[in-house]
Amino acid sequence: MSAQIQSIFNHDQHLACVSRVDSFGRVKAVLINNVEHQVIAQGAHVSIAEVGANVLLVHSAQGFIVTALLAQADQAPAAQINNSQGHIVIEAQQSVSLQTAKGSVEVYADGTIVLEGQDITANSEQDLTLAGWPIRLN
Repeated sequence: MSAQIQSIFNHDQHLACVSRVDSFGRVKAVLINNVEHQVIAQGAHVSIAEVGANVLLVHSAQGFIVTALLAQADQAPAAQINNSQGHIVIEAQQSVSLQTAKGSVEVYADGTIVLEGQDITANSEQDLTLAGWPIRLN
């Protein structure tokens, strides 16, 4: 889909407040000057939104498109994510966590790594090396 961007705002009116989201947290409508407007799309990089969040919009011939979700005043910036020829690096100052309902992997700035899950499996076609002192098994 291609669209020509047309601005309907003055320079000081590029923000809108989220008024409706779907079950995935995608923005479906925003309030501009207390008038609700439908949102036709949002950028793939835009985080899950909640009602009341502030977003940055562009207005195309097809309608409003959410281009950014603004951070709250007390919210730290997102982690740095880099893609170097297919190798993804997620970098954070304090820690990085991957979580699901029944498992997690946490990596902390001090070098601590915590694996939690119902069943943790390690498969290796060569030797599996565990280094450290002591190694505690059950």
